Amino acid sequence: MRPIAELPAETARAIRWVLTDIDDTMTMHGKLVSEAYSALCALHAAGLRVIAVTGRSAGWGSVHLQEWPIDGAITENGAVSFREGGELVFPGAEPNTAPAIRAAAEAAYLAVPRARPATDNHLRRFDYAIDHAERVSPPLAEGEIAKIVGIFEDAGCHAKPSSIHVNCWIGDFNKRDAAIRFLTETEGYEDARDRARVLYVGDAPNDEPMFAHFPNACAVANVDLWLDRIAERPAWVSSSRFGAGFAEIAGTLLALRSR
Repeated sequence: MRPIAELPAETARAIRWVLTDIDDTMTMHGKLVSEAYSALCALHAAGLRVIAVTGRSAGWGSVHLQEWPIDGAITENGAVSFREGGELVFPGAEPNTAPAIRAAAEAAYLAVPRARPATDNHLRRFDYAIDHAERVSPPLAEGEIAKIVGIFEDAGCHAKPSSIHVNCWIGDFNKRDAAIRFLTETEGYEDARDRARVLYVGDAPNDEPMFAHFPNACAVANVDLWLDRIAERPAWVSSSRFGAGFAEIAGTLLALRSR
């Protein structure tokens, strides 16, 4: 990972789409950081297409699309996406009421008693989330998180930790696949041609497919909490942490584009 300050100006000027995670990328301790929201507004005002890509619930994403200066919201690790005028459900995504998901959740709570359901599960449609750090204090240990992941995988589900939740789902999708589908179907994107025109910002293991795919993927500095669990690292990293890191990346991008 190279410092975002070293991003070439010609690379910055070629960027068309800014895709960003939310939790611990734009937020800190669960709250949206003011400079991160200001940066989001500045990106939108500059004419860039801005799309949130999050493990958060469909309910939250549909509200973000209405209230934030963004052009789309990809939620539940890719299961359902929102744009003005409609939504896209990823093919093969099964509702989070599927017996395999419910049975695995019960087994996980028995195996890891301090784990808790995520508080936004009632707003989720496909992804089921287990809280490991949002309201669980102290956060679950690495071994406890691994145990939860293993239980869901043994049940035939996908399971991936974000910075705060273990997200669990049935269906062959992830943030990368959903982002490519969304961009292709709604933005005139061609992956072979436009991949380098996407700047993604994330912070955690569920961002790894995005880090691997997009050559100008970035991380905020608190990605250092997860580097031992991320094999594919992003090209760029901020010096600041959490939402201040997002603001640093956005500010650097906009400053370079104006040169």
